[in-house]
Amino acid sequence: MDVQKKLSQLTEIDGFLGVALFSAEGRLLAKCEPFDIDLKLVATLANNVLVNAQKAAIDMGFGHSQLTCVHTEKTLILLRCLNEGKNPLRAEPGKCHIHLVLLIDNPDSFGIARLEINRVIESLAEDFRLPELKAEEKTSEESMAAQENNTVQTAAERQEQLKHVADFLNNKQIDAMFDGLLI
Repeated sequence: MDVQKKLSQLTEIDGFLGVALFSAEGRLLAKCEPFDIDLKLVATLANNVLVNAQKAAIDMGFGHSQLTCVHTEKTLILLRCLNEGKNPLRAEPGKCHIHLVLLIDNPDSFGIARLEINRVIESLAEDFRLPELKAEEKTSEESMAAQENNTVQTAAERQEQLKHVADFLNNKQIDAMFDGLLI
């Protein structure tokens, strides 16, 4: 089954407005938008919210965030990350790391939407799993990972990052961004 057919399974959700699939780096991979909205712009902004939510969840010590939900007056935006690797921000060789953004206008569909997102994103994993690295490439990748792990943040730096994320994720600001795009 191709990627577009897998994504189109989500159109059966009551209140479906659109769906987009992104790489871990934010590159649009596929989309399905039966209605007249600028899904690419909305989904790009939503993907940025997902990445920031993931960073915040890790900084707070709660681990990886798999599902983020933004509930506005007009739309429910479900942001799902599938990351088979250990790096929360980048895809790793042999692993799949994709983000799915689903827009629905019926909040009562949240439960079924969550189930369907999980089913669809799992089915997409094989289509987007990166190839394994060769032995000589693994050595340089491992040394880069070791360097990243040696970087220690002070408590003040971490607190400043959390403040920045909290300021960015201001509910009124996010609602205004998405409401302006969906009108």
